[in-house]
Amino acid sequence: MSISAVILEPQNDFEKSFFVPIATESFFKDCWEPAVEVLDLRWIDLFSTGVDIEGEDVPMIIEELLLVKEWAVKNLEDEQRDRIVERIDGLREKLPLAFQRQDAIVFIG
Repeated sequence: MSISAVILEPQNDFEKSFFVPIATESFFKDCWEPAVEVLDLRWIDLFSTGVDIEGEDVPMIIEELLLVKEWAVKNLEDEQRDRIVERIDGLREKLPLAFQRQDAIVFIG
């Protein structure tokens, strides 16, 4: 299984094709969860169980993603660090685009 972001109840082709991979469950457990615990992150902690995101939540999630990225650069081996940084950058870039419609909801899980 893997953790990704998708738009719930998509209304158009863009929303139907919106898909942002985040991590396999094992990679999330091994590389993301230690950062979540150390940094006491609220939003990213919910990714493994699943969480609905609204547009107003995006700034807080991006803030947490930046903290995970900083932590990863300091604490992970090269390959793991590169993979998590790539996924964080992709999520930071694409997540705001999901909210072109006021009532859009993104599921991350």
